[in-house]
Amino acid sequence: MNKKNDSYSVYIYNSIEEEWDFISSFSSAQQKKLINASNRFADCYLFANALLPSFTLITPQKVNGEFAEYFEKLSGSRATILTPKIKSPFICENVVADSNVFSQIVTSSIAAGSLSLYAYAITPHIFQLKRALEKAGVKVVLVEAPLEKYLGSVSHFGCKSGFRSEFSQLMPQGSIVKKYTQLEKSAISLFNSSPNGIVIKTDKGNAGQGVYIFRKNKIKTSEHLSHKIKNIINKEPYLKKHALIVEEFIDTSKEKKCPFPSVECFIHQNGKIEIPYYCNMIVTPTGEFYGMEMHESVLKGKIKNDVIRITNTVARKMKSSGYRGRFDIDMMCDGKQVYADEANTRINGGTDTYLLAKKLIGENVFSKRYVLSSYITLTKKQSFLSLHTLLSSFLYDKKTKTGLIINSSSVIENGGFTYVIIEKNKNRADAINHSLSQLLK
Repeated sequence: MNKKNDSYSVYIYNSIEEEWDFISSFSSAQQKKLINASNRFADCYLFANALLPSFTLITPQKVNGEFAEYFEKLSGSRATILTPKIKSPFICENVVADSNVFSQIVTSSIAAGSLSLYAYAITPHIFQLKRALEKAGVKVVLVEAPLEKYLGSVSHFGCKSGFRSEFSQLMPQGSIVKKYTQLEKSAISLFNSSPNGIVIKTDKGNAGQGVYIFRKNKIKTSEHLSHKIKNIINKEPYLKKHALIVEEFIDTSKEKKCPFPSVECFIHQNGKIEIPYYCNMIVTPTGEFYGMEMHESVLKGKIKNDVIRITNTVARKMKSSGYRGRFDIDMMCDGKQVYADEANTRINGGTDTYLLAKKLIGENVFSKRYVLSSYITLTKKQSFLSLHTLLSSFLYDKKTKTGLIINSSSVIENGGFTYVIIEKNKNRADAINHSLSQLLK
């Protein structure tokens, strides 16, 4: 699990390959915006390799040199960054097409004896890249991935319809709608029987997009709901092309401690199931993810037992279907019951935070430190260096093993600030978080 170098290690940020089913449904102009929005997080995934002494990160866009130095000084890892020329939305294809990048990987891999290939997501494209490298004489180990014959398990469990078809008994009441023409009827029927409202979801989404919440206190009649549904169908082309999910809206407002539990799982090649971490996701009222809190106290008692039970049920099924590698299960809690929501069969929102915290703090990190990751929209133009200087008094201190970590330079350049706070307890982390929000208003 990303512990040490046994060979030449390469990590490829291929998020667009995983998201293309969703992105490709939009116009060329909108596709470009969605691609840029996803690619701006590429430099965050330096931290996903913090446990490796050295590695090469392949990204779709260049990484700020000062930020790369900051990462190396903080983590103690050495990072080489390669950015292939863009000829395709799929970065694996671009690696093969860029003779300079491809030859660097081949030369370094042969010199080391083999290549350990890591990826943000396991896609058909990553297997195509693997074959191209093998044809060039490289011994490739695709780390944290199922065998290619089980590649279908990635998309099956990673889409909402596939997950619901396997685990509906663990989920809120709902159904899979295969044609958008059936959506209105299914939605109105469930809305009328649901106490709180309904949620409509696209089969695959992107950073909270493709989620539509209709609460009972805002939608008063079936006609009103029908009008809303017709509007989103006309507005969003994706809804007409793929399966949709209609499910009961779970009111999480009564669960104050952990309304949105999430668990990362890892299935080893030998079938061993491991749970590296669990957390509480920070989610906006519209369903958009923008951070998480990690500590052993986040889950307790019956809720923790229910979360672990759901996790093991899902993991055993995925294991028997041939899935191997990393995934997470997002859940919801209404104060009484925990419901499974979806699985993300890839590197997850907390993976890089967990691996960096483990590198800095050591084993059992979440019994020693409270970890908070979050995002702020900047009101003033900033650069990595200007923000690094402004926030110098908050930055992580290796002696106290506490403080603020800047997660991305690219996000800053695009008007946002994604960060991690490592502190001794929740109160201290919340105090820093409040100070940041005030300072960056």
